[in-house]
Amino acid sequence: MASAVLAQTVAADTETPMAETQAPQKPAHQWRYTLGLKVKTHNLADASTDVALRPVLGLRYGRWRLGHATGDEWLAFSGYRKEANLAYQLRDDERLKVDLSLRVQNLKDNSNFDGFSSGKNTLRARIGVNYQLNKRWSLGTDVTQDLMGRGDGTTLSVGASYGLPLNEHSTLSLSAGVNWATADHWATQMHLLPTPPGGWHAGLGSVGMGLSYRYALTPQWAWFGTVGSSRHLGQVDTTSPSTLSWSGQIGVLYFSR
Repeated sequence: MASAVLAQTVAADTETPMAETQAPQKPAHQWRYTLGLKVKTHNLADASTDVALRPVLGLRYGRWRLGHATGDEWLAFSGYRKEANLAYQLRDDERLKVDLSLRVQNLKDNSNFDGFSSGKNTLRARIGVNYQLNKRWSLGTDVTQDLMGRGDGTTLSVGASYGLPLNEHSTLSLSAGVNWATADHWATQMHLLPTPPGGWHAGLGSVGMGLSYRYALTPQWAWFGTVGSSRHLGQVDTTSPSTLSWSGQIGVLYFSR
């Protein structure tokens, strides 16, 4: 669960001085790509901790994006934009961003399919909305649905992000959000926990905060680090051996320009 909260809360959608140091924008309909490596760790339902090295791959053409955000998005991406295997931007202007996405999701640890982790997978659809209040603050929400009916149900998340540019090369972002889901989602994602009396039911499961640091080494090279923690709510809190879950990652990226 913590990895899900962190994916929703680790970075802010904000204009930063870093964006001014980038090369002139290319035409909208041109291929862009991202390559990299990251180390990620998460505490899943307080029952196991996992550390893994994973590749980072991203590809963008016009309004279509596959995998990780590319360079033009990474320096100003939404704090409420989950990673997606395939995404299409319905709207992307200065204030309002709306996108549809699909991802192959690992039901074992609630992460994106990456070809390395074991476990059952499903196809999850998502609609995300992010609204920029000003240069620092943004609000976001997303709704997801298990399209294959493999027991992961529906989720709803809302949150806010604050971005603080540190200098022309780096920025710090702080975000927070709350997560609601249907009974079948909690039953699947919390399968390592004992079933609560009367079974799982729909409701709030967590409230979380995340911190993200991004540093642009050059227009092509960058590194990032994130850490997040979530407090369990409702039935998740009553069945979990502890009240907090956590997750984090650190990585190096190369962007085409």
